[in-house]
Amino acid sequence: MSVSPHPKRRDFLKTAAAGAAGAMGISALRFDKLFAQSTGGWVSGLQVNPAIDNKRVICCHDPKMLGNFPSSGAVSTVWESQNSYVDPSVVSINMDQMAMQLAQKTTAADAWSTIFQKPTGKAWASTKVAIKVNAIQGDTGNHPRVAVVKKICDVLVDQLGVPAANITLFDAHGDASSCYTTTYASLTDATKIRATVSKFAQSVGGMVPVTIAASTKSISGVGDLVNGVIDILVNIAVLKVHSGPGTSFQFGSCSLCMKNHLGTFMNAGSDQTTPSSTGLHVLDAIFNINKHAAILGGSPVRQQLCIVDGLLANGGSSATANVRVDRIVMGTFAPIVDYLAATSILLNSTIMATGPMPALGVTNAAIYLPQFLTNFGYATTDALQWVECTPPNWPAITGGGGGSSGSGGAGNGGTSGAGGARSGGTSAAGGTGSGGTGATGGTGGGGTGAAGGAGSGATSAAGGARSGGTSAAGGAGSGGSPATGGVPQNGGTTSGGQGGSGGVVPSSASASGGSATTGGTNAGTGASAAAGSSGTKGSTVGGGDSGSGCDIAGTDRRATRWGAMLAFGAVVAERLRRLVTRGG
Repeated sequence: MSVSPHPKRRDFLKTAAAGAAGAMGISALRFDKLFAQSTGGWVSGLQVNPAIDNKRVICCHDPKMLGNFPSSGAVSTVWESQNSYVDPSVVSINMDQMAMQLAQKTTAADAWSTIFQKPTGKAWASTKVAIKVNAIQGDTGNHPRVAVVKKICDVLVDQLGVPAANITLFDAHGDASSCYTTTYASLTDATKIRATVSKFAQSVGGMVPVTIAASTKSISGVGDLVNGVIDILVNIAVLKVHSGPGTSFQFGSCSLCMKNHLGTFMNAGSDQTTPSSTGLHVLDAIFNINKHAAILGGSPVRQQLCIVDGLLANGGSSATANVRVDRIVMGTFAPIVDYLAATSILLNSTIMATGPMPALGVTNAAIYLPQFLTNFGYATTDALQWVECTPPNWPAITGGGGGSSGSGGAGNGGTSGAGGARSGGTSAAGGTGSGGTGATGGTGGGGTGAAGGAGSGATSAAGGARSGGTSAAGGAGSGGSPATGGVPQNGGTTSGGQGGSGGVVPSSASASGGSATTGGTNAGTGASAAAGSSGTKGSTVGGGDSGSGCDIAGTDRRATRWGAMLAFGAVVAERLRRLVTRGG
């Protein structure tokens, strides 16, 4: 059989793509499941963020966040007074660290760029964000503190480039504008929450009819969420014991992220004048709300971050924030965030000593809380990850190498693996594995390039050739200590590596374009860097820049091994295409 020396471009690209997938052993079904973040709501096995385990939840415990807040007294029931005691700088620093722990990234910029996923086919400048807060009970209610909400808006505006006018705070059950007044919110004042604050649901499309199984009434949902106008949803709840109607404690004895969406969904027609959600006061209805496409639909998944402001809690059946807890909780998947926050905090008699849960609440929690997991395909026996940190004692980050750079964030991630294995190297916008990604088990410091990229000084595995890779400024010395502010974790250094067990590549490493080595050589056993050649940006496939060298259908695939292999395949295909084009 004869073979044409110049295959058609379309057939060639199809063959190359199929060959790359086949070489990696990825079936078509596996490929689709791996990259299909877009859903019409909950589907079994849905991973909210491909880079973050649904089961991972971070809790920060730091009394410095509330400063000298009184342990009792009338001031503790007034929301405005509560805010005056919060130290925004401590909250901001802690939330950065929590993001790093959640995403397992060694810089806050990389962590936030991993948590927040850019909507398919959109730039950050046109992305729409809604933040669901708890605004019921006005001045005496328990609402997310200003510093917590402001931090999220600062990340969205300052790092990712979302315009403040594209961010909206809302609660259709309570009037957010009565809490987050112009004293606290402004579109232009960087010292305040930069967002629009909606009166009920007026600024987020009003309310539209929806169908919620198990509801006893006709229900409506926030229009811009139901209709897909909102790209990213951030759920910021507060820590509350909840008795439910008739003190039945039928919500698992808590009101956290899942129940916070009573205010995203309401009784039909009740959002502007007499807010009511009584038709949803059934646990099954709460589950159905949190499986709805308005919450877990989108491309990628709309609800990308769930936070419980636990600086203060409602103790017993009280409606006021009367228990000092000094905690913030963060995760990506609301049911597991709620389960772990309830079992680790609300049911902890030591933490809740001044506002213990009533006996009926404890009894009912044991009955209903496991359903938070089982209704979403999880079990209490699963390896749930509750990581409680007490600053300054943050755990070393050893499992989140790759250091993906996202949307302008510095590509200074990449932890060196335990014992000096280069498990990810420094990422740049468009190229992972810069700095010579070591092959599995390879040694750090100029190691041999993975995925066959054996270029001078270890070419990058994903995307453009990073010949020479990224060296620490001045070249990492034989002790391998990080340069320019790099923080070695666990005290370990490797001979020639840039850090020991969990060693951190310095945050001064350049992102896109790759940083040139200055001086020269990495003192390791591998090949030396090629005189500090600057890296080139990785390929893009059907979308914007990706930290791993390519976008798949516009979806950011930073720092995953699949993203690296696919990016490598894309580069090979592109080079072959050019060869064929020149030949024909």
